[in-house]
Amino acid sequence: MSIDHDPSAGPRAVLAGREPDADLVGVLDDIDPTTLTGEDLASYVRARWQVHNRAEAQLLAGLRELGTAREGRTVRLASSDEFSGDEVAALLGWSRTMAARRLDLADDLFERLPALGAAMWQGRLDEPKVRAISELTGDLSDDHARFAAAEVLPEAAELPVAALRERLEQIVLDLDPDWAERRRRRAEARGRVLLSTNPSGTATLAFVDAPATGGIASMARIEALAAAVRRRGVLIPINQLRMQVGMRLLDGSTAGMTDDDIAALLAAEYHADGGSEGGPNDAGPHDDPDGGPDAGPDGGPDEGSDDDPDDGPDDEGPDDGPAAGRDVGPDDTGSPASEPPEPRAGRLRQGTVEVRLRLTTALGLDQHPATVPGYGAITAPVARELVARRHHGEWRVVLTDPDGHLQHVLLARRRPPRPRGSDRARGRTPGATRTGAIVELQVPTTMLAALDPGDHGDWAPLLRELRRRLHGLVAHGHLGRPPDADSGPDQWVRRRPGAEADRWIRVRDRHCVAPHCRGHAHRAEIDHTRGHASGGPTLTWNLGAWCTHHHRVKHLAGWRVRQPSPGRFVIRTRAGVTHTTHPTRILEPLPGPRPAAEPRPLPDDGWADDGWPDDGWPDDPSDDDWPDDGSPDHGRRDDALGPGRTPPTAPGPARRPEPAPSTVSARTPDLDDPPPF
Repeated sequence: MSIDHDPSAGPRAVLAGREPDADLVGVLDDIDPTTLTGEDLASYVRARWQVHNRAEAQLLAGLRELGTAREGRTVRLASSDEFSGDEVAALLGWSRTMAARRLDLADDLFERLPALGAAMWQGRLDEPKVRAISELTGDLSDDHARFAAAEVLPEAAELPVAALRERLEQIVLDLDPDWAERRRRRAEARGRVLLSTNPSGTATLAFVDAPATGGIASMARIEALAAAVRRRGVLIPINQLRMQVGMRLLDGSTAGMTDDDIAALLAAEYHADGGSEGGPNDAGPHDDPDGGPDAGPDGGPDEGSDDDPDDGPDDEGPDDGPAAGRDVGPDDTGSPASEPPEPRAGRLRQGTVEVRLRLTTALGLDQHPATVPGYGAITAPVARELVARRHHGEWRVVLTDPDGHLQHVLLARRRPPRPRGSDRARGRTPGATRTGAIVELQVPTTMLAALDPGDHGDWAPLLRELRRRLHGLVAHGHLGRPPDADSGPDQWVRRRPGAEADRWIRVRDRHCVAPHCRGHAHRAEIDHTRGHASGGPTLTWNLGAWCTHHHRVKHLAGWRVRQPSPGRFVIRTRAGVTHTTHPTRILEPLPGPRPAAEPRPLPDDGWADDGWPDDGWPDDPSDDDWPDDGSPDHGRRDDALGPGRTPPTAPGPARRPEPAPSTVSARTPDLDDPPPF
């Protein structure tokens, strides 16, 4: 979703379009921000932000020079070395680790990714964004890193960091799918569980390099069980509730218990303690920005569809249909709401997992990455596995035009046969509460028309159905029109949209329509742009997806919202700043693979090829230089390594290959990661 800002007259005219140089600093220093209106303050803050970005670039350049400087000479060392970080740390009072991170970023911006350094110097990008690009391209070869950075650079300034990372992850995975898959499998083979203490006296328990499918499924199960506990009146912060559920599943105290038993146990303990009123972040009417309406048994609205006159019943739900948003608030003229949003009970978490991928990827015709909202980009094999495990969920087929814009949403009535393996293949754990699942298959109509069902085996029935329904849409002139285009006044006056319209809005908006918000659309609240109480019709062009927090902001903080065209929102904030958001393309362009003459090597992650950390021990445990301590386990690398010996420990975070030890390698933190006990 792109966003336009609307600066108008006043200091904006003085500040607009200026280079973030000393002259602009002088102009800003002459402005007293306490005398500015909200609109002018937006221009003032943006100009200060651009000046700050250039100052950060200048600081990084200075740090890099300091790290290679020598007393009494202007000639620098050829490159940073193991002592460069000490110069910076001693001068600024930083730790060696912090100094190393900043120097690594400086090297990246001025050597490997100079375009990023230039964007920062021009004031267009701040450090969080350039660091995100630097880190996500750290494993890539230099040519791929520069290519990926160039792909996201034009849009990076307008994207929030989370969206930038997601976009970049997709491009990185798409450049060399084989390399990305080899990297994933190697990391999974080195997965581990870490326990560490926090200064507060609490602990952090982490699964590192866990398989994506298992991690996503585990989180969904925790969310589903937390929802079951919440339904029993447990009103504690949702993140704390999820933590309690996760710990109980692992610590053995609930072994042999069913999901209902676990929910009853946690609820009984909560009520035995007298409950908790909690604080401002406790569960309540608006406790979770990512929360959403109750889903049906499959995590979505009804599965009927009225797009094809020959297929199935009308799927519009009852008047209190799937949308859960309250829509009482300022209308498009800015008139006040007649009443505030109504309080609601704690929202139920259904543990819905949504997988978005191209239909051609699901068919195995390409290796484009997919996305899981709230998680990020995933490789094609992982996406296909997630789809296979969510055979029971709602399958949406999103038709687009050749440029990737929404044209229609269909619900698949046929699926490929379930993989062998019963419950696990269906993505469910025996005895667990059934969770929601949404599989979104994206395909341009031209591509769908060109696919031959006979070439795709188990997918043939679905493809034949889709082609037939596409023909019906074209024949009846429904392609490219929202599902309520021909609805009558009886629909307009209903408070909530039918299932088809609800689904269309969530697919169209992709996420919360507030500027730079990434709240999941499938958990958002459907809200009237012009309030229903003020006569706003319940039609797709007057509805939008808002996360719980921004829904409250819209109504309680006085935001005024218009929707001049479907999916395009003009939002004027309390400070008077205007933002315009545009619909996001369903299919974002990807550069496509850029193969090398031979397979690219995987990045150096501190491990030897035999799967053990490269800690200087001999590669062959039976070599003569392996000390014989007389134990029967001599020659084995396990827990019995002899008196005074300890097994090698797992490495720290992966980092890209660095020069020889005489340059910068010793500047980075040690890879030692001792066990917690």
